[in-house]
Amino acid sequence: MPNKVTFASVVANRGFRFLWFNQILVQLAYNTLNFALIIWVFKLVGANLAVSALLLSIYLPVILFGIFAGVFVDIADRRKIIMVVDIVLAVCFLLFVFIKFSYPLILINTFIINSLAQFFLPSENSSIPMLLSKKQLFLANSLFSLTLYGSFMLGFTMGGPILNHLGINAVFYLGAVLLSIAFILASQLPVIKVKGLGQRFADFLSISNIERTIILTAAETKQTFNFIKGKLEVGVAIILMSLVQGVVGILAVVMPAYFEQVLRIRATDSSYFVMLPLGLGMVTGAFLVGRLFHSRPKRLVVVPAIISGGIIFTLAGLTPFIANILQSTDLPIHITRPRYFLRVPSLSTIFAIGAYLAGFCMVSIIIPCQTVLQESTPEEKRGKIFSVLAVVMTAFAAIPVILAGSLSDLFGVTPFITSIGFFVVIVGAFVARPDWFFKKHHLPYAVREFLGLGHWKES
Repeated sequence: MPNKVTFASVVANRGFRFLWFNQILVQLAYNTLNFALIIWVFKLVGANLAVSALLLSIYLPVILFGIFAGVFVDIADRRKIIMVVDIVLAVCFLLFVFIKFSYPLILINTFIINSLAQFFLPSENSSIPMLLSKKQLFLANSLFSLTLYGSFMLGFTMGGPILNHLGINAVFYLGAVLLSIAFILASQLPVIKVKGLGQRFADFLSISNIERTIILTAAETKQTFNFIKGKLEVGVAIILMSLVQGVVGILAVVMPAYFEQVLRIRATDSSYFVMLPLGLGMVTGAFLVGRLFHSRPKRLVVVPAIISGGIIFTLAGLTPFIANILQSTDLPIHITRPRYFLRVPSLSTIFAIGAYLAGFCMVSIIIPCQTVLQESTPEEKRGKIFSVLAVVMTAFAAIPVILAGSLSDLFGVTPFITSIGFFVVIVGAFVARPDWFFKKHHLPYAVREFLGLGHWKES
């Protein structure tokens, strides 16, 4: 079949190839910086509140500028945006060398970096459908997810050792070099912009009146939300991806206490038996989902991943209890022979396996949802849709930064994590079998049609 879509045919596209390499370098620099800054700020200030403020300086730009950036991306040449962001980010990384002992300046520079990221992310995501055919989108998203989570894994895994052995400046210099190379690669991209929008927004870039800019952005935002309301599949994709980001945000808050107080290990050691297998699971998932499941209905990929992910997180909360049972000296009383023939896995092994499977489940949800967004949105709306998605996801992630710590202190870390897993399982069960939760007349026809009319069989 000469028209068969393969990874090789996707990468053979010159524009996509340079965009892909650019993403790898930028994400690697960004993730290494984030991991190192969290450790550095905690050591510099010695307070968890300082780390929370650092995370808020990462989240706030998305909420403040995310939708505006989407409007801007849709009227500009994405190639130029990517180039400008790459080189300015390199300068910001180098600036950290001189301000690393000033906590307020670290927060300001982090805010600037993440403000620039709001223009970079929708530029790259909305460029993919303009460089490739519709049939290639699923595999292209798999490749982007593969390297996105691979960069996350590598950045968070090597950030700690670099910080310990070479110092914080090495992280800044490495990031600046990677971003400079990314700038060179971005200069090789073709012009990436939608035709026919120049006249409509001819005055946008020259507007000096802030009020007019806000009005224009608000109008575009309203149109975007109206579009989402009319596309159930788009809304569901955004909700699911937001839930994934929300769970990640919650775990980011409670995991340090979970490691220190429940598992009795240093939180930094989790890089080796949690972050690394989690990243490997994401990379493996991104590769296999795109290669094996691209022709399957997306529901059959997403729903099992949601339920499996919820079960894994539920078991994560129960892991210490399970480990105590498996390693108990009384266990031979209950299962005499298997105890002598099977080596009981260590707690770290159980956790590493669970983290790997969790990473696989996460990308099995994200890739199909990302593809739905790209397939369902017209070219002139893609930037705004992805910006709205980023705002919604960040809103989910920012709230737990403030609330999750107090809730886990109130109810305990283990029950809190277990509750997260149970909630995710319920969401997956609803999508799989909505008839267990609602009668036919309780849901609008459009919702029942999306979930599958066959769930409510006529009596």
